[in-house]
Amino acid sequence: MHLQAINVSKPKLRRFKLKFYRSAFLKHRVEGPVALTKGNLTGDKQADLMNHGGDDKAVYGFSTDHHEYWKQQLGLNHIDYGKFGENLSISGLDEAELAIGDKIKINDCILEVSQPRIPCYKISFEFQTVSMLNKFIAYAHTGIYFRVIQTGTMTTDSPVELIYKHPANITVQDLFRAYFDSKFPDQERVLRAAVELPELAEAWRIKMVPIVHRIDEYHKRQKNK
Repeated sequence: MHLQAINVSKPKLRRFKLKFYRSAFLKHRVEGPVALTKGNLTGDKQADLMNHGGDDKAVYGFSTDHHEYWKQQLGLNHIDYGKFGENLSISGLDEAELAIGDKIKINDCILEVSQPRIPCYKISFEFQTVSMLNKFIAYAHTGIYFRVIQTGTMTTDSPVELIYKHPANITVQDLFRAYFDSKFPDQERVLRAAVELPELAEAWRIKMVPIVHRIDEYHKRQKNK
């Protein structure tokens, strides 16, 4: 894995058709060393603090490997770094490989995988395509949120090293699919394992528990038939 770009932004007034909204979704690449704090990268802010930011979503990473797919899907010749709302544009960042609790190191910074990203409607606004949100969810390569384990300074064009692999190996993509797709073949195992992980973001644990409960109720009904 390799850090291709560091992207930050502050909330701005945006417009999609007749709707105005305030957002820091669209990030812009910054050069030079960038300090990482417990809460975010220097220069980065969120407009909607109810749904964005916080310790479990301090930094958002997205793979540059996905750009080619989206250029083909959307008929684009180029996609800027930060266009998907990511702080870190990383080549080789794979949601199907990285798991909840895995740790990566960039320079002297250490980040821990905390949860998948659930995209919001603003991705459709930023790409000027109403169907973008549903397409993004269906593709299931939505990027990764990290919490900060060790603060430090990041620089573009740095190697990204996997320094710890969680033994449970609940991958970001499997967890995302288990939440969104009731027909995902490994749904029950993934959900049950995920809610037991202390490294899982609490917001996601809250989402998972009712689904596990419904699965338990289904098994009870089947047993009593």
